[in-house]
Amino acid sequence: FSGGVLRVVESLQTRLFPDAQRARLETTRFTRDARANRMGAKVVPDGAPFGVEGGLSVVSEIITPGDIQVTGDGAPFVLLAECQTTGGYPRIATVIPADLPRIAQAPAGAELRFRFVSMEEALAAEAAYRTTLKELPRRVEPLVRHPADVPDLLGYKLVSGFSNGEHHDH
Repeated sequence: FSGGVLRVVESLQTRLFPDAQRARLETTRFTRDARANRMGAKVVPDGAPFGVEGGLSVVSEIITPGDIQVTGDGAPFVLLAECQTTGGYPRIATVIPADLPRIAQAPAGAELRFRFVSMEEALAAEAAYRTTLKELPRRVEPLVRHPADVPDLLGYKLVSGFSNGEHHDH
């Protein structure tokens, strides 16, 4: 979860952005900002902010996790799991659900890029992601060891102190 390429699909508002801005979304290196929470994460582009031109006249409408809203100052925000239900900033693209954990868990300063994919690619990625999630319980193994098999047991600091059970006021 250190960043990388995030796959995106066009949103209902992608065409509000000029061709040059849409192309720039794929060629620009972004940095995950410290300004982030479960609602969204700011991504800072290398270079100039993104222009929204006439997009600021968008009427508030339903939004979804993964939408990339571009605020009036040109700052893109990727909406995350607990995003609001409606929004009025234009959305240049939508991060596919399979890639949302990567942006959510990327540390501040992580380098990110966006790449447009077809809806077919997005659906295939989602199916593969869900298959991986379904297989996780079968891949988990308990880590139970017999104390005799742990030669450095004292090095694990399993306790932080000792008490004989008596309480003394000092």
